[in-house]
Amino acid sequence: MATREETFIFSSVIRGHHVYKVTWTPYISENLTANIEEDNPHDRHAIALTRSAGDIIGHMPRKIAPLCWFFIRNGGSIKSVVTGKRKKGIGLEVPCDYVCCESQRMIKKLKRLLSQVDTQS
Repeated sequence: MATREETFIFSSVIRGHHVYKVTWTPYISENLTANIEEDNPHDRHAIALTRSAGDIIGHMPRKIAPLCWFFIRNGGSIKSVVTGKRKKGIGLEVPCDYVCCESQRMIKKLKRLLSQVDTQS
């Protein structure tokens, strides 16, 4: 029996824009792809956000990255949609919605885990 794919959306930010701002100017509704960054020496659960050309423009916040890392590692996919202009937080941050797609079971698990974390920090 085939499992039905579901979608779950949560709001957060893209971190590290201050590092990549020379190469990226965000615009509202821009779509980005979340990918596990295997070779990141600073964070083993780093999730890089990339444009269609594959260049990194930022990262998921560290508080949610391990949960999303597990989700992607187990077959899920996550896209990011820019929802606002950059703002100051810890470095520069760009508001976004993360769109997660996977089986109902995996989406339910991700929702439960994210409910225990502040997705905005």
